[in-house]
Amino acid sequence: MLKNTIIALTLLSLSLTASAEGEVGAGFGSLSKSFDDNDISFNLIYISVAYNLENSEGNYFIMPEVRVYRGMNEESVYAYNKDTIVELETFISISIRAQYDFSNGAYAYVRPSFSNFTGKLDYSGLRDPGKIWELGIGAGLGYNINKNISLEASFEKYDDTDLLSVGFKYAF
Repeated sequence: MLKNTIIALTLLSLSLTASAEGEVGAGFGSLSKSFDDNDISFNLIYISVAYNLENSEGNYFIMPEVRVYRGMNEESVYAYNKDTIVELETFISISIRAQYDFSNGAYAYVRPSFSNFTGKLDYSGLRDPGKIWELGIGAGLGYNINKNISLEASFEKYDDTDLLSVGFKYAF
């Protein structure tokens, strides 16, 4: 239900803009977190959908974006006096990105995000699912290879969790 509401609100907000350009993207990320005196790291793949809202000057952009990450590994840690397996299943992030385009094809951006992390803890044969909502802030750099394709790298911080990602975007 929550996913459908988020998607509907995003599509509604995007449809209300007259001068906009759509983007889709994909990439790879690495999420690092300290967990009960253990450092854990998850490899992620992601897809994204965004709308580029142009302004009259043309160098500054506001971009609502939805990213969906999928965990590719699980980590084994010693927590709660037990061997515990930690798994990050999905990670959905909604952000508003402020971007500045330089004249040479490069761009820089910042983005506050509201994200949902869904995962599981497995200890002593018990599985404990959980969801966490977090506010985060991130920044990144990108380069437009041509009018439609760009590459980018970003860093985001969610409380004590770091996300480093690289990916590409296709504008249409």
